[in-house]
Amino acid sequence: MPRLAASVLAALAFLAAPALLSAGAAMAQAQTAQPPIRLIVGFPPGGGIDLLSRVMGEGLSARLGRTVVVENRAGAGGNIAADAVAKAAPDGNTLGAVPAGPLVINRHIYRSMPFDPLRDFTPISRFAAIPVVFLAAPKSGITDIATLRAALEKGPLPCGTPGAGTTQHLALTLLMREIGRDCTIVHYRGTGPALPDLLTGTIGLYVDTVVTGLPPARDGRARAIAIASPTRSALAPEVPVVAESVPGFVAETWLALVGPRSLPEPVAARLEEAMIALARDPAVVARLRELASDPVGSTRAELAETIRAQDAVWGPVAKAANVTAD
Repeated sequence: MPRLAASVLAALAFLAAPALLSAGAAMAQAQTAQPPIRLIVGFPPGGGIDLLSRVMGEGLSARLGRTVVVENRAGAGGNIAADAVAKAAPDGNTLGAVPAGPLVINRHIYRSMPFDPLRDFTPISRFAAIPVVFLAAPKSGITDIATLRAALEKGPLPCGTPGAGTTQHLALTLLMREIGRDCTIVHYRGTGPALPDLLTGTIGLYVDTVVTGLPPARDGRARAIAIASPTRSALAPEVPVVAESVPGFVAETWLALVGPRSLPEPVAARLEEAMIALARDPAVVARLRELASDPVGSTRAELAETIRAQDAVWGPVAKAANVTAD
């Protein structure tokens, strides 16, 4: 069957719904008649991205009247899962819950990419954002971006990240560029090993996500000096955003729903509608807050523009950070 004809039939099947049946019977019939939607996730079960993806999957299942099965394919910074989505049939039965890394960062770090993030996907909606937070050593005297700049004027400050090539590492590199300063970067294997060094002042600054960064700030093991979201986050409204001192500065990871390239327009439109409604559902918003993330619910056009804009930002930053991966 020609690919175009197959896509049209797939769109009709995806959109088919027994409108004359009761809501419960309609959902039961739709779930029986159609195969499950595979939602491919590039990180292991139990982690932050996986948990957010499962919230997404449950919500889509309820709104589409179809079973959504989360399939974890971890590895290569999310590239393995994203590649599986890129190479799937464009029928709406295989989708990806893909974070920022594979879409806007990895192609600037990995020596070889099996897909083109700017061409090989149908962007559907950005679901949730996880801001980066800058944490200072409690006794460092650093309380905001201005005092951080002053501390850096005295000489390079040891600054920690949870790993080379992470969003946090690139956010630190970007901040140093924007404020015209430099620091001595120390990479740790996650937040746990870094916190003792931050508490004792061995490092003066640590860059984290709000998921693991806000708890130690709240119990006094660190001081949250700024969050890198576009506006103050409901997760910590008392903490200023970097953009209040460095206009336009944003650094966050996020989770988006994407499909393979050439996803039929009716299928993409229905998924977009479901995702926007999902991100505005009070119960879902509450669950996202529990997972230390901000709901977004963007349109397809907004996600496509986010991917293009952030790819342009992180490319030069990754080059400046001199990070490569196989």
